[in-house]
Amino acid sequence: MTELPGLSTGLHLLWPTPIGIHRYDAAAAFNPLLVEELSSIREDQERQRGVEPGGPFFASDDDLLQRVKLDGWSRLVQFVVNGIAQTVEQVNLDHWAGRVRELTVSLEGLWFQAARDGAAHDVHTHGNCSWSGVYIVQIDPPSERTDHPVYGAANGVTRLYGPHFTTMGGAFVDVGNAYLQQSHLDVDQVAGQLLVFPSWLMHQAMAYGGARERVILSFNASIHGSEGDQMFDYAPR
Repeated sequence: MTELPGLSTGLHLLWPTPIGIHRYDAAAAFNPLLVEELSSIREDQERQRGVEPGGPFFASDDDLLQRVKLDGWSRLVQFVVNGIAQTVEQVNLDHWAGRVRELTVSLEGLWFQAARDGAAHDVHTHGNCSWSGVYIVQIDPPSERTDHPVYGAANGVTRLYGPHFTTMGGAFVDVGNAYLQQSHLDVDQVAGQLLVFPSWLMHQAMAYGGARERVILSFNASIHGSEGDQMFDYAPR
């Protein structure tokens, strides 16, 4: 296995959590059309599943890549792929050290979720992929969303939990570990925004209530280099 370089005297911040934020320039025109298409897909899947239609929460099958036939869909998918690739390239550039010249982003699953009337998605991670993310299709504008009488600024946000979150229970608190006390980050929700994060990062969709249904696309992605995926030797040290 490749030896890590020694650390010099001074402060070192190890194992950061990279997050990518991107905005789709065609969202205002395309997203309303996509909402109609997803609504039709929801009706079909609710009928197939034999569930009561129009509930406060719905999650589709993860086959939207093949199911959506809307004009402009391929451009949105390409935007998502490009956003993933840009995030991955920026965070890995030094680690690749020129050994990855061509990148392939493989979407392993793409689905949508719809929420209203206080529906939420509990804390979870994603498996069988290295990166995941959320694209906001529809939600109340920030000025309306944050004015909710119960949920306030947390209304419908994507909440990300730091890697140290699971060790915080009963943790000793003083000024020395003040940098750890903010164990989560709420990502504001704006239609047309793409959030890309590592698949191991714990996250949840907070309870949402608004005039518009909260509709998002979620995805899992694996990343592959033209020279293969193995970056390090596996021989014992």
